[in-house]
Amino acid sequence: MIIEEEVVLKYLDGKTLKNMMIASSNYLFNNKGEVDRLNVFPVPDGDTGSNMAYTMQYAAKELEKSQDTIREVLDAISKGTLMGAKGNSGVILSQIFRGFSKRLRDTKKITPCDFAEGLKAGVEVAYKAVMRPVEGTILTVCRETAEEAEKICKQIENFEEFFTKIIEAAEKSLQNTPNLLPVLKEAGVVDSGGMGFVYVLKGMFEGVKGNKIEPIEVLEEIVTNQQVVEDLRFLYCTEILVKTKKSYAEAILKEKFGRFGDSLVLVSEEDILKVHVHTNNPGLVLEEGLKIGELIKVKIDNMKIQHESLVSEERKPEKKYGVLVVANGQGVKNLFSELGCDVIINGGQTMNPSTNDILEGIKKINAENILVFPNNKNIIMACEQAKALSNKKVEIIPTNNFNEAITAIVNIDTEKSLEENVARIKEILSNIKTIEVTYSIRDTQINGFEIKKGDVLGFINDSLESVGKDYNKVAQELIYKALDEDSSLVSIYYGEQVTKEKAEELKNSLSVDADVEIYFGGQPLYYYVISIE
Repeated sequence: MIIEEEVVLKYLDGKTLKNMMIASSNYLFNNKGEVDRLNVFPVPDGDTGSNMAYTMQYAAKELEKSQDTIREVLDAISKGTLMGAKGNSGVILSQIFRGFSKRLRDTKKITPCDFAEGLKAGVEVAYKAVMRPVEGTILTVCRETAEEAEKICKQIENFEEFFTKIIEAAEKSLQNTPNLLPVLKEAGVVDSGGMGFVYVLKGMFEGVKGNKIEPIEVLEEIVTNQQVVEDLRFLYCTEILVKTKKSYAEAILKEKFGRFGDSLVLVSEEDILKVHVHTNNPGLVLEEGLKIGELIKVKIDNMKIQHESLVSEERKPEKKYGVLVVANGQGVKNLFSELGCDVIINGGQTMNPSTNDILEGIKKINAENILVFPNNKNIIMACEQAKALSNKKVEIIPTNNFNEAITAIVNIDTEKSLEENVARIKEILSNIKTIEVTYSIRDTQINGFEIKKGDVLGFINDSLESVGKDYNKVAQELIYKALDEDSSLVSIYYGEQVTKEKAEELKNSLSVDADVEIYFGGQPLYYYVISIE
């Protein structure tokens, strides 16, 4: 919902900048689904929009705590996007705002030309943060927008006209991304990160015009503060989601629920109310919720137990090697637990952990050396960012899938140095072939294949190699295709959509010299992830 108020702005002060960024965050959030759908491959793992939206929402939470000076607002934006960054797109966006904020934080009033300089600085920082910058991505769209902003700013006196022009430039750049990146042209899509950046600018423009952007969904709470738990007055973190019978003024809701404890957060959208409160009597919170409507969701956590668990982890004696992995699927997580991994962060395709999630995981590990396995190419940059923020000795092993991490962890030698282990692991990973079998969510054409929605897709090391109707037949075809004379082991991890019987059918259908093992992975979206060593 957009509530319009007409206003003309020749410069931005801290308060306007804050409102503009919150509007941008909500505008991107409301359009994240459209960005998510812009996958090159038509597989059900699009998360660029969600990652960028989460990154901006994290910054918005920081902004709510900041004063209205330009310096504090920009510091909140920089810190919030840095700690909240999810996925490569979120990390790149955080670097854009890092450069933007650093350049403008000492400015008293931001003019269009100041804003243009901030964009230019953001582009420079973002390009440096990416090891191999690729044109036809968010980097290009941001750079060409900054170039246009620098070109026109001296002829423009107000931000309305300025944003109109730079959004036109951004959209033109976005439409050109398929001409710079052949995979986009073949898939018939524009770059998803670039589109996310366009929505960031459009949201800013709504804020500049004085329009208040409200999120069209009930937001999941994003907690950015780290409470000291030792001196807790209230034990239970209690959250309820209520479908209310009628609307209530915020003051009345605060009175109703605030008396039960502290850290009260109320989020409402139409007839849905979310209540978060720390209390010693969660039952009273639930009873009060029932008085005003129907309970949809209830979540109660004992913060003392959570803290004691954390403290017990911290008290463990330091060991030589600690391991953090990102994993999704109960079977996969169980396998990592059996291998002795210290921290397992829930995440993967469509649910990338933030920089802060990874940093907090690293803090929990008491080890001389910490090995981090992202297990997804879209999580590697957030891991690198967490490493840079940590004061521990951390090594990021750039695994693209969980099967690589399983093999790597098995081969860690605690008697050898970190450098020796990393070199050995990288050599082992270079000899692994990974097969992924999933399904198409739209009609398209890629690598010469005519693909229909619902078709089974088979990839070898991220290259589309097979399209069919039966996931076992596609998996069998790819296993035969990937095997060579040096292959000695085929490990088949079947996902949540596959029964053990179907996985055993696949194993029994293979006539190969290598050993074949099957494991329950429970991974979503992918029928099989198969490792050939």
